[in-house]
Amino acid sequence: MRPADDLLPRDQQGARSQQLLIVLLGDYWHLRAEPIPSAALVALLELFDVTPAGARAAIQRLAKRGFLVSVKRGRTTAYSVSPMSQESVDAHVELLFRSHIPRPWDGTWTVVGYSLGEDQRGARNTLRERLRQSGFGNVHDGLWIRPGDRRSEVESIVGELAVRPSFGQLTVFVGAHLPDESVTAIARDAFGLDGIAAAYRDFLDRWEPIAAEIQASGRTRRPESRDERMPHDGDALRLRTSIMREWRELRHADPMLPRSLVGDDFPFERALSVCSMIYDSTGPAAEAEFRRLLEPHSAELAERVSHHTFAAYADVPASRNT
Repeated sequence: MRPADDLLPRDQQGARSQQLLIVLLGDYWHLRAEPIPSAALVALLELFDVTPAGARAAIQRLAKRGFLVSVKRGRTTAYSVSPMSQESVDAHVELLFRSHIPRPWDGTWTVVGYSLGEDQRGARNTLRERLRQSGFGNVHDGLWIRPGDRRSEVESIVGELAVRPSFGQLTVFVGAHLPDESVTAIARDAFGLDGIAAAYRDFLDRWEPIAAEIQASGRTRRPESRDERMPHDGDALRLRTSIMREWRELRHADPMLPRSLVGDDFPFERALSVCSMIYDSTGPAAEAEFRRLLEPHSAELAERVSHHTFAAYADVPASRNT
């Protein structure tokens, strides 16, 4: 197989070190509270051509953001992932590994309309941003939609506003129906589906050739020996972390609408197949490399490394419906 530098998509070479570390800890240190020595975190990032100074800066920034918590042990500093609620963990797993599983949808929508003047510009901007972050699509200024009953999300968003809109400034319709003849066009424009589809196609352009090489290597590999074309452990960790970092960004950008709204030619399913194949097949080797890099700093911690797969989550009951 080609060297890892050739395998990695070119735009991944300059991947931000904070994102890489978040993905690494999420993939191999999931739900673990034990702090990892900072030197081990630096070694992990060095695998991705991040300099020691850059790695330390990334660690410190994540600590300032509250993602990491520092622990002093003599002259050694270690970092643990800050505790997250089970709800947050479930939502993260759902987004990355289970959001492709179809949920029932009755064809109804939640529609939010508001009219806030210039004297409420701050509340208007906050409301718009929070609706966008919550997966609502913008039909036009002041009118937002999302499939299903999203009453609780809207109530939570409005409750966060410093100044709540007065009666008549905000209207919420739950169980609304959009005209059948125009619903797909409305959804495409409101949610920017053309741009999202283009992002998935770019993902496929970068990763399909790599998936094909790995699949071909697996078919020709003899059980009693390691085929040189299969990714080595370090290559596997780099590939797996890079593809999950990009997948994470795609899934955050995708509103994940019911399949009937995106059309049969939407490239998500192909992208999912490529991502899950690379991610799952490189899991054991990537875990071994993570363990190898951690072991010099703590053999005890190295024994606790684990990894996810898409396949492992396939039969886990969904925690929410769309």
